[in-house]
Amino acid sequence: MSSIIIPILNEERILARTLNRLQPELRCHELIIVDGGSTDASVSIAQKFGRVVFSERGRAKQLNAGAAAATGDILVFLHADVWLEPGAMAAVETALANGYVGGAFRQKIDGKHFLYRFIETAANFRAKRLQVFYGDGGIFLARTHFKQIGGFPDVPILEEMGFSKALRRLGKTTLISPCIHISSRRWEEGGIVRTTLNNWLITLLYFLGVSPERLARLYRHIR
Repeated sequence: MSSIIIPILNEERILARTLNRLQPELRCHELIIVDGGSTDASVSIAQKFGRVVFSERGRAKQLNAGAAAATGDILVFLHADVWLEPGAMAAVETALANGYVGGAFRQKIDGKHFLYRFIETAANFRAKRLQVFYGDGGIFLARTHFKQIGGFPDVPILEEMGFSKALRRLGKTTLISPCIHISSRRWEEGGIVRTTLNNWLITLLYFLGVSPERLARLYRHIR
């Protein structure tokens, strides 16, 4: 059995739609939703779909709390605004059975603008070539490997970057299909070009060695 872990914070506008779209992939799997202190209806929505646990606010803290509560042998970490195509969970099991220590899904943004196709292509190229995965790509791995890594680093931003680096040190990782679908809401809210350039800037500075704490302050300023 696999455990699907989703951190949430005030996601009432999109959560029900996301979880409904995930239903076909939840058969025989465990769903854990980790709330970081929502003040809206997120928790009551989540309770209709799966097990809700509570933790301190912060994505890394919430992901680690979800992993601690999980009972599955495989852990799949998703964001609150993504969903999986049919066959995704079977593909995870196949990848791990074939010797990969973990990986993520090919991304597809849920929007029709032509720039989304460019962003998808760039994200999938980066993930495939560098084997560095963002959280919205749906990182997966065996529970035993999660314990070896020690969980997600407790940093305010880009916790998945350090985590995927640590995962690569354990063995080969992979980018798999079926795709993970990502809501276009953040590009719609912040502007497609501006949001994309901001994301690329933060990622570049991370690779240049800027600390996650400084990056979090910068991200709050430019978003």
